[in-house]
Amino acid sequence: MKRREFLSATGVILGAFGLSQSQLLGWQQALADPSRRKLALLIGINQYPNGVLGKDVDPFKGCLTDVELQRQLLLYRFGFDPNNIVTLVDAQATQIGILDALYQLTQTSNTSDFVVVHFSGCGSQLALGEKRIKTWVPVDGYLPTAAQPLSRDVPVSWVKQILAKLKTKQVFTVVDAGYSQLDEMLSSGYRVRSRRIIPTVEDVYCPPLSMDGTSEVEKLQIAAEPSFFPGDLLMAARDGQPVIERQWSDFGAGLFTYGLTRYLWATQLPAKLSAVMRGAQESILPLVPNQTPYWTTQTADEHAVYGDADLPCLDAVIMSVEGRSATLWLGGLPADVVQCSERLGFARQLDSDEQVVMVRSQTGLSSRIKLPDGEPWPVGQPLYETMRVLPKDLPLVVALDSSLERIERVDATSALAALSFVDSTDDIHPADCMLGQVRSEIADRGDLPTMPVVRQGYGLFTPTRTLVVGTLAKQDEAVKMAVARLSPKLKTMLAMKLLRLSDNQTSSHLAVRLNLLLAGETEKLLLQHETRQASGRASKSRLADAVSRQNRPVEFSKGAQLRYQALNFGSTPVYAMLLAFDAKDRMQAFFPPSDGQPYAIESLQTALTLLPGTSTSLPTQNAWVVDDSEGRVETYLVCSTNPLTNCWKVLLSMANTASNQRVTLGDNALPLVQALLDDISGGEDVDDDSYTLSAARWATVGCHYSII
Repeated sequence: MKRREFLSATGVILGAFGLSQSQLLGWQQALADPSRRKLALLIGINQYPNGVLGKDVDPFKGCLTDVELQRQLLLYRFGFDPNNIVTLVDAQATQIGILDALYQLTQTSNTSDFVVVHFSGCGSQLALGEKRIKTWVPVDGYLPTAAQPLSRDVPVSWVKQILAKLKTKQVFTVVDAGYSQLDEMLSSGYRVRSRRIIPTVEDVYCPPLSMDGTSEVEKLQIAAEPSFFPGDLLMAARDGQPVIERQWSDFGAGLFTYGLTRYLWATQLPAKLSAVMRGAQESILPLVPNQTPYWTTQTADEHAVYGDADLPCLDAVIMSVEGRSATLWLGGLPADVVQCSERLGFARQLDSDEQVVMVRSQTGLSSRIKLPDGEPWPVGQPLYETMRVLPKDLPLVVALDSSLERIERVDATSALAALSFVDSTDDIHPADCMLGQVRSEIADRGDLPTMPVVRQGYGLFTPTRTLVVGTLAKQDEAVKMAVARLSPKLKTMLAMKLLRLSDNQTSSHLAVRLNLLLAGETEKLLLQHETRQASGRASKSRLADAVSRQNRPVEFSKGAQLRYQALNFGSTPVYAMLLAFDAKDRMQAFFPPSDGQPYAIESLQTALTLLPGTSTSLPTQNAWVVDDSEGRVETYLVCSTNPLTNCWKVLLSMANTASNQRVTLGDNALPLVQALLDDISGGEDVDDDSYTLSAARWATVGCHYSII
């Protein structure tokens, strides 16, 4: 077929499944101009018609946000031409629409092009004979029945075979959909992106797609497929793991897509695939420890993710300007920070004295601001976070399990209302944790009567319904008594929430680094996390790079010996605190050595001061032996140019010596974090209602690992 005829046919087909004229024009321009180097196809489906996924299945909340997250990133970080980004959303993402758009990429791409394909929606498995076929569920899919045994899904094997036809090998396929379900339904705004059942089918329907007089789809094989995805595959979770999206107060997003795109906003380009996936993984771990992103590649060398680009790192970007009003995209910031902050301040350059623009309200991930007088601020202008204002009365949101009886929920609501630092909600709306109960039933053995449901006491659960260790009572109890018993744990969880909200690794003006080392005969550097300003200040460990290439989280067995190291590459002294949450969600603080002598504020300040160009290790002599429970450990290095006097006072009020240089804070966790934020805000001269954090004066850098 001649190019002109192909373009004409393309227009008819695209128009049939709802592409806009601007998208169609952009795609045709890309086809007609072989010099175009970066192409993207972004697919997202929230609104599946009733019956496609099963009975009474609610729409997804974050798949269209994922498309927008990728689109803004490609436009303003990687320099994609907007005419070369095609989106298929909701009703556009039919089976024929998806397949046809993929085929057009094979016609468009040249050997030097970069191609990005993204799918956010529902994944599925089909039972076809003795095989299990992984599929993407299009908007016009349906659940096969005995009367209608064909599936209208898009088999993943078809996607691989089509993409194998691309002329370029520099293709990135991002899949934020899963093929496995959880045994438990999620709560509090969390949702699994996969079908709940595995339909049995006789075959997969081949749509009447024709480009040159013969059906290309009929040539595809369901079982026969390439061993690897062409180019690089970025998958939201390993086989057998759930892929989860999260709902915040006014927007939802896939945890993987948000973590992936946020990392790419902030990192220095070109970015290695291993580092990018590590960054995405670490954004998921605090929320969902059983979702581990992974990647595959056909080549020994890692490609630069999404291609080379020379645009700067940024925290936000101007999307549009009308007079002295502009719309910002805030996808470079943590979603919790966007949702919880009272105000956010931005400037056009790091370490700049120019006037800061303040964001006081936002809708989803965008916000309107008033621009200062003077020179124009153009569309695409990078912005950097300079100020973060967090409310002091920010509550811990606790959901009540819907399986609790009505009287239990009434009593729990009343008991939680008596806790000034807690808000309660149902288990449908976003929450930080859930109050529930474990109930087990003894099965009927035939010769024995069925036993009644065994009721235990109440406990706290994550939104993915994982029990928070140490919170479940073994005996039945009144719900009001349970809330009183769990109050200290709820305070510690609020301390964790506040500390996470202080994470500003990408936007801090301080140049600090946190290393995690494996001690022994030869000390080995395993993890390095640093602020943007510290990047390039000193060479990184080759071993750390090698570990980061591993397609799994960093894990340690009990008995391993660990040591932390904090480094200051800046020109001014900083005061440091090292805090951690162990696998039981207990908060710990790390002391410098005291030689058995009690500390005073002055000696503690001296020991915890990082002078310019210096480092300190904790512990300084003997490493800690890993003896905690199995699970995930979060560690945060908090640095400030302000002395952390209030924080140290709380620390010394409970323990002024620590022989192993580590102390569990218990009930002091929340007061310590609150005092720490007061110190960062300015010590004694602080706002009574808010923590006003300046990026020029503070840095919080975190790292994560697991104990197995």
